[in-house]
Amino acid sequence: MSSPPAHSVACAPASQPVFPDEILEEIFLRLDAAEDLARASAACTAFHRVVSARRFLHRFRCLHPPPVLGFLEFDALGTFRPAEPPHRAAPAARALAQAADFTFSFLGNPYSWHVCDARDSRVLLYRRVRITSVFADLMVCDPLHRRHVELPAIPDDLAAATGGWGMQVFDPFLDPDSDKVKEKQDLSFRVICAVQCRYKLVTFHFSSVTGQWRGITFNRPVPLDATLVWFQGLFERHYAHGCYFWTIGVDTSFMIMLNMHDMELSVVDLPPGIHNSPQALAVVEAGEGMIGLFSISGDMLQLYYKSLQETEWHHQRIIPLPKPNSYWDIFAAAAGYLLLKAKPRDSSQIAKWESQYFTLNLKTFLVERLCVSNFQYTRGALLYASFLSPFSLPSI
Repeated sequence: MSSPPAHSVACAPASQPVFPDEILEEIFLRLDAAEDLARASAACTAFHRVVSARRFLHRFRCLHPPPVLGFLEFDALGTFRPAEPPHRAAPAARALAQAADFTFSFLGNPYSWHVCDARDSRVLLYRRVRITSVFADLMVCDPLHRRHVELPAIPDDLAAATGGWGMQVFDPFLDPDSDKVKEKQDLSFRVICAVQCRYKLVTFHFSSVTGQWRGITFNRPVPLDATLVWFQGLFERHYAHGCYFWTIGVDTSFMIMLNMHDMELSVVDLPPGIHNSPQALAVVEAGEGMIGLFSISGDMLQLYYKSLQETEWHHQRIIPLPKPNSYWDIFAAAAGYLLLKAKPRDSSQIAKWESQYFTLNLKTFLVERLCVSNFQYTRGALLYASFLSPFSLPSI
C-alpha cells in the first residue's frame, strides 16, 4: 500500500516581529516605578536599547519624579541617612549609599564644606574661608556621578544692595524652578541667595547657563523687627507654585511670601490659632494654584489650604501620627513628601536619644518610617531623591 503524501511543514520565522521603538517608549513610560523599568530593560537587548537611550530617560524623568531615598543632615558633611526596611525605598537607598560619595572626597579638601541644600540629585555646599568675605563660597555637587561646579563670588556691586548684611543672614538654596527646564537643558541649574534685611529682601540669582549673578531687591510692606535680621536661623524657607515662603521661628502669626510670578513681596496671615514655632510648619503645593499648610498639633498634623489669591484658610483634614507620646518636628518638605521626626516624650527614654524619622506622601497621606537615628542633635535635614544607574543622568 502506498504511503500517504507527505505534507510540507512551514518553517517558523527566524524572529517574531517587534514593536517599533516609538511604541515601546510609550509602553515603558507608563511604568510607575524605576524598578519595573529596570526589569523590563533586562528582558532583551531591544528593550534595553530603548530604555537606555538619553531621549527616553529625559521623558521618563519628566513624567516620574525620582524616589526619596533618605536625607542629608543640614550643615553636616558625609551624613546620609538611607531609608531602612520596611520602607519601600530601602533597597534602592542601600544601593545609593554604596554608589554615591556623600563624603564628597572628589572635592580634594571636602572638610571645609557644609551642606546647605539638596534637590534633584544635586547638593549645594558652602564654606567661608576668608574672614573678610561678605558671602560664603558655594559649590554644586552631584554625589552619584562625582561631579562639581564651584560658583563665582557674588560681585561687590551687587552685594552692596544688602547694606553690609552678608554672612549673618545668608540663605543659599537651589532654585526649585530649575526642574521645569531640565528637559531642554538637563545639566543647567540655578542657585538663589536670599538676605533678610529689615526694610527689604535682597536676592541674588545665579544661572549655570550664563555663569553670572544678578540681584533683585524687594521692598517690605511691613519692616521686620530689628533683632530678627541678626538670626537667619529663625527663617524657615518653603516653596510652592513659584512662590517662596518664610516662616519665622518665633511666636508670630504671619509668614513672608515672595511671588516670583508677580515679583512681589507680601505678608500672609496664618490660619487662626496657628503661630510660628521652630520646625512646626510646612508650606506645600496642594493642587493647581493651591497651597497647603501643615501644622504640628500634638500627635497630629493639621492640614489647611487656600489659593494664592485668597486670604482665608480652609481646614481640610487631621492626620494622626504613628508614635504617640512623642515630640514631633517637620524637618523638610520636598519631592512630594514631608520628612517628620519623632523623639520620645517620656523623660526616661530621652537618655537613649533615639529619634525616628518618617515620610508623609503628600498625595496619599501615607506615613512610613524612614529610619532611626541615635544622634543627639540634628540641626535640620534635607530630603534626597534620586534615580539609580542606569536611569540616573548626570545633573551638572
